[in-house]
Amino acid sequence: MSDAITMPTVTESSPQDLAFQRFVLDLALQPLDRFDGFDRIEQIAASALRYQLNFIGYGLAMAQYTRTPAFTGYLAEAQRNAIEKMCDKRVWSYWATESLLGYARLNTDPIRHANVMYTGYFGVMLGLYETLNADTTFDQPGSLRLRWSKSRVHDYDFERLTRAIRTNMLVRKDCPQYPCEPHLIYPICNAFAFNTLVMHDRLHGTELTGDLVDRIRHSYLHDGWRTRSGRFIPGRLGPKLTISAPVLAYDAGMVAWLNATMPDLARDTWNTIRQRFIRFDGTEVRLLGSARSRVDLGNYNMVNGDGMTRVFVATAAAEMGETDLAHALNQSLAEHNRLVDRAGAQRYAGASTVTNAHHVLARFARPDGLRDLIRGEVPQQWRTGPILSDAAYPDVLVAKAVTDGTALDLVLRPGAGSRRVLLGLQRLIPERSYQVTGAVEAAVIADAEGAAVIEVDLGGRHVVRVSPA
Repeated sequence: MSDAITMPTVTESSPQDLAFQRFVLDLALQPLDRFDGFDRIEQIAASALRYQLNFIGYGLAMAQYTRTPAFTGYLAEAQRNAIEKMCDKRVWSYWATESLLGYARLNTDPIRHANVMYTGYFGVMLGLYETLNADTTFDQPGSLRLRWSKSRVHDYDFERLTRAIRTNMLVRKDCPQYPCEPHLIYPICNAFAFNTLVMHDRLHGTELTGDLVDRIRHSYLHDGWRTRSGRFIPGRLGPKLTISAPVLAYDAGMVAWLNATMPDLARDTWNTIRQRFIRFDGTEVRLLGSARSRVDLGNYNMVNGDGMTRVFVATAAAEMGETDLAHALNQSLAEHNRLVDRAGAQRYAGASTVTNAHHVLARFARPDGLRDLIRGEVPQQWRTGPILSDAAYPDVLVAKAVTDGTALDLVLRPGAGSRRVLLGLQRLIPERSYQVTGAVEAAVIADAEGAAVIEVDLGGRHVVRVSPA
């Protein structure tokens, strides 16, 4: 990461953006042992709790990056909670059965052997969180505690999980990707795995990636994982036996999550699916393809389930710079799904929880957003400048929070009616005086730790600026 990084564009969330964000915030901010509002169907395939938690984490990380990089508070807490919920036995205990039936192993540890569908996605949650927040909680030994029973506990941390990914990728000399379900290899899951390696190396100066990205790229190109047109084979039994033909949503997922490490392959795949399967006249968008594109795998809805495909394609479109198309795809969800508002939090009825969470990622995405996050394109000013560190949820909805390294600019909206609210600030210059606009007080002096508290009368869209006096 360089201090000379160009300041990324930070945009303001609309009231509807905030309403959709509230849906995933409400899921993540409930007590750690509760999963109210989550889909509970099965824990092996795409409707599993782990994927819902994954995309809650990814969506909130993207919202922080593109809208509120100078806000931690409940937004960082929600991401931490999603990570900690990944350690709940109900999320990962499926692996003991899969390991026994698929490998004849008595293994309750979901990280040590295979199971990239848990470790790869989990690692990306950790990497994105640490990229945006100065928090080393999950680097501490035993910080990721997987308790099987009173006497059996599997202790991990970010590095130990990442090393397990590397170890699994090195098992077969002829195939650097490793299985999800026993013996079944999926490139999309392995894309999350090597993105984890890349982020851990960047954040901690390790060299765990080695030549693995290059080896996987070579395998894509020479071992039949891509068709001649640039589409991906979704899965194989072992490295050779294909079990599925290309799927639009899958290709779009590969576009989004390959852009950080293999941007040319991401662009090539995008060009193929854009030309063959997407019709967009500047207003309306139509997706072509098989019936599999009309199934929401998060709840197995086959009646109006194409929302999952739409958010996959919307995320890819935003990543590839086609923001008008991404916006149209996000808006099109309302044409096929009833919008539900629960105490200010909005979601689409009929769409699965994971699709609604993925919609948040798509909605807050920007061109090269995932690429920049995975690569750590975070300006030094954002790492050292003032931040909004504390605000009550849902009383204060943060639509924008950005720092230039010295001043803090906020746009706030009320989430629970008009009221006077307290805002906690950190990373101010200790004992320095700051002028404040938009607050009850006109000035504030930072304490010896660089912290301060201001009051704001919040009734509608409200702008606050804190700058050195």
